[in-house]
Amino acid sequence: MLFRSKIICPGCQGSRCRESRWLSLEEKKKYPASGPYRCLDCSHRFLSTKQSSLNGKRVSAPVAIVALILAVGITYWLTRVEAPSPLAAPVSASALEPEIRKAAEAGDAGAQFKMGEALLQDPARTPENSANAVRWLEMAAENGNTEAMIALGRLSRTGVGILQNFGHTAKWIQTAAARGNPEGMLELGRLYRDGVGVDKDPVRAYVWFNRSAAARNLDAVRERENVARMLTPEELKEAQKQSSAPDSDKDKPSEKNVHKG
Repeated sequence: MLFRSKIICPGCQGSRCRESRWLSLEEKKKYPASGPYRCLDCSHRFLSTKQSSLNGKRVSAPVAIVALILAVGITYWLTRVEAPSPLAAPVSASALEPEIRKAAEAGDAGAQFKMGEALLQDPARTPENSANAVRWLEMAAENGNTEAMIALGRLSRTGVGILQNFGHTAKWIQTAAARGNPEGMLELGRLYRDGVGVDKDPVRAYVWFNRSAAARNLDAVRERENVARMLTPEELKEAQKQSSAPDSDKDKPSEKNVHKG
């Protein structure tokens, strides 16, 4: 009997996803029934229900059944004791607590982000859901929520559920990075590395990967090492110097990127 699983990215709906690292021990304890994943297509990090450790391995039917029963029992016990948030795994937006919707409608940026995130993960995946998700995320981003900024930047880059617009991608990612979000710094480094919405610049890519890694983003460590191989010794020295210097003007959203349309 062969166990297989398919993790779907809520951002771009891609299936090329890998397991990621927990951001902190607190996050791991908060969501015991879920696991972190990273989309290889759009780089979106998200939580999804844990997959069986038997994935990809051939096992006998009795062993598989026992393992499944144990997994269900352990999951039930953990969720009963810890009572994790229903937002730990993909849920329908209609299943959100009324308090969250009420707070979102009252202007709470965190609640607005949760509304947008839930709509993106809704199994229905209708055009109406996508449009409402973007609307909530935009409100959250305008109210200063950096997670919403990153989500909008990724959506604008992939063009799934929203029109592809690299100018908007750069606008939101640059703003999130400037506000100190480690994930935003990581994404801005990728934009400079690939020349998406900004001029391709391996030195600035290193700068933002370096800053993100210093903020304990482990994905940035790998990205920093990869881009360092593209630099000459002189460029690497300059990149490390710029890492502790004030932000460059090129890191700030340009007028054309800020313009809505």
